[in-house]
Amino acid sequence: MKPFRVLVLTLIVFTILQADVSFKLLLLRFTKYCPNCRLVGAEIKNVDLEGANLRNADLRWAALSSVNLNNADLSGANLRYAQLNEVSVQNTNFCHAILMDSVQGYCHP
Repeated sequence: MKPFRVLVLTLIVFTILQADVSFKLLLLRFTKYCPNCRLVGAEIKNVDLEGANLRNADLRWAALSSVNLNNADLSGANLRYAQLNEVSVQNTNFCHAILMDSVQGYCHP
């Protein structure tokens, strides 16, 4: 009986965490404000996030497709293993962001 309880509890926690990511994505779409958000593995597509605040966001394994991130703040964000397809990043701040292969974003003086 105990393994069944562990399985049920695991499923409940997983469902809550997935709902949390979905809620954060919904807020991000409308407010363009999600600093320190944990969006690991999130699927973000067809959205205008121009000027968004994603400072220190955890976007590991996220899939971004057809997203406008022009003038956004991704300083300190973790984008390791993220997939970016048709993403516009003109004037986006990647200062100290973790990019592919652990490369840190360049900071303008």
